Amino acid sequence: MFMKGTSMRTAGLLFALILTASSALAQTDTTKAPADSSSMQALELRVTRDEGFAVKMKEDGEDTDEGDFSFDTKFKRVVLQVKNKPWASVEDSIAQVIKDARRERRNLFTNWAGIDAGVNFLTGADGDADLDANADFMQLDHGRSRFVSINFMEQKIEFGSHHAGLLTGLGWEFVNYRLANDVLLAQQGDSVFGVPVEEPRIDKNKLRMMGFRMPLMLEFNSKRAPLPTAADIAAMKADTTGALAKRFRPSRRHNVNIAFGVVGSWYFDTMYKQRYEVDGKTVQDRDKGDFNLLPYRLAAAARIGYGKFTVFAERSLTPLFREGKGPELTPWALGIQLVGFN
Repeated sequence: MFMKGTSMRTAGLLFALILTASSALAQTDTTKAPADSSSMQALELRVTRDEGFAVKMKEDGEDTDEGDFSFDTKFKRVVLQVKNKPWASVEDSIAQVIKDARRERRNLFTNWAGIDAGVNFLTGADGDADLDANADFMQLDHGRSRFVSINFMEQKIEFGSHHAGLLTGLGWEFVNYRLANDVLLAQQGDSVFGVPVEEPRIDKNKLRMMGFRMPLMLEFNSKRAPLPTAADIAAMKADTTGALAKRFRPSRRHNVNIAFGVVGSWYFDTMYKQRYEVDGKTVQDRDKGDFNLLPYRLAAAARIGYGKFTVFAERSLTPLFREGKGPELTPWALGIQLVGFN
């Protein structure tokens, strides 16, 4: 699960911002440089995806890993000491270090948690996006029929290593179908249909579904990311330069990630919204009816990534409407991962 790691990175970022703001404020309030200082110093704080929260010192324009950084305020001198620390603490057991390293690698090479965004399509019984006459009222404006999911939890069972595993998780899904035609969706008995509207002109004609989603997918990664051995960890405990640790710092750079399987969705909220103008005033109508939409979905899904870039495709194996209560339509979603949480 990514949630713990996200909290740590957030806390590190907040600390960096606070410390940076404090340094800037102190420099504004500085009256003179320390009397015993004969060199120019700078402290660089950064938060990176690979390294997390990092501190770097510069002295006379040269990078230095260790040393004291000081600045004066009106009445105080603040001194910060920067020192490297062992990658593995002497108190940590070898088994615990390996367990933590394996968990970090598993999280990094599991590519589900994040924010996905894309577009929705509907295809008819013949598999064509150009819908038949009986379903033409559901013709979509694809550029504005958006798909968004916030995948906030992930878990993977590895098959021996990070190269292959079974992925699952949870997400929050938003599906918008923007109707291209000026029609009013209507429901009568067991049928759903569209009533053509000539006036007023409809500015927004949208059907929205919201719910939770869960994947079950096989995932594969191409990049090698070995774990340290007991001998490596013993050496790391005595190393304060971090050079040994860098050999075992996992990275997704140049990694090819492929996942395929199914995603199940359950929709707990549906809304139909129209916006139009009457006598120069904007009117918005909302209808919370279900319009005979199927409240769940099972979709075949595939995700392909390179490094930090990922694209996805999902094709529903279940219809949009309940059987016999609407035109036979199959939903699709295509898009990219905007933000990865790992």
